[in-house]
Amino acid sequence: MHIHLLALLLLGLLFQASAARAQVAAAPQPPALTQGIYLQQNTAQSTKRLERLINKSLDVGVNTLVVDLESPPSPNYKRGVARIQEAGLEYVPRITMFADGGTHEQVTSPKLWEERWKLASHAIDLGAKDIQLDYIRYSSKTPASPLNAMNIREVLRFFKKRANERGAQLQIDIFGEVSHRPSLHIGQDMALFAKEIDTVCPMVYPSHYEPFEESALQPYATVFDSLMALKRQMGDQPVRVLAYIELFNYHFPMTTKERAAYIREELRAVREAQADGWLAWSAGNRYDVLFDVLRRLRAELAT
Repeated sequence: MHIHLLALLLLGLLFQASAARAQVAAAPQPPALTQGIYLQQNTAQSTKRLERLINKSLDVGVNTLVVDLESPPSPNYKRGVARIQEAGLEYVPRITMFADGGTHEQVTSPKLWEERWKLASHAIDLGAKDIQLDYIRYSSKTPASPLNAMNIREVLRFFKKRANERGAQLQIDIFGEVSHRPSLHIGQDMALFAKEIDTVCPMVYPSHYEPFEESALQPYATVFDSLMALKRQMGDQPVRVLAYIELFNYHFPMTTKERAAYIREELRAVREAQADGWLAWSAGNRYDVLFDVLRRLRAELAT
């Protein structure tokens, strides 16, 4: 218990320290171009729950819903997507490429690529303008080799060509640590991938970096430094950056007020790193604290 109290005290101090290192004025800033939340497939198929999230999103400026697509769309899924688009929100399907990271046989299997492409094609038929691939990597237990990233690059080339031919763009999710340097184990290398994608979505969750005792207590610095390092790796390639942010720190218990401060620091880092937007991740699709933060930020901007 004393360790948790000390951690929370440090959290408050580090929030203040990160504010001091900001390079821009503290005045309210306009919202990011893309502001999105993630939804499970079941959430999108639940009329009541989806309608509530749509209304809350419209109220605070969320303009994008990233929705799991795990199997060919059911009638309920199609109705959910139609409702999202009818409300004026962007629908982005999230497709798991290799569950928990792939084996060499899976990563190099054109048959598996085609199976996943069928899901992407269904989504484009429903009006998707972007396709988001998650777990586009090897298993973390894979022996390190530069060939791993080269093999993943071939998968990206396959999907980008197909998506672009259908008038859609390709997004990929990457580990936060890959923002700083390539991972020879999982085969993610942004200097290599930049030419093969349209958008990158780095999962810059502060509590996921090592040592977490430091990164988890510095949400602004962790997110900001990661996004700047990612841009340096990609050089002049015209790749959009949408940062995945987290809504809580799972290493330390946090009050609602502390969670709100944590989220604000992540959003500030995304804005000041001049990313193209953000996507918020909640596995259970609980976004009330985020919505409240966005509502307050909008009110501050209006004054």
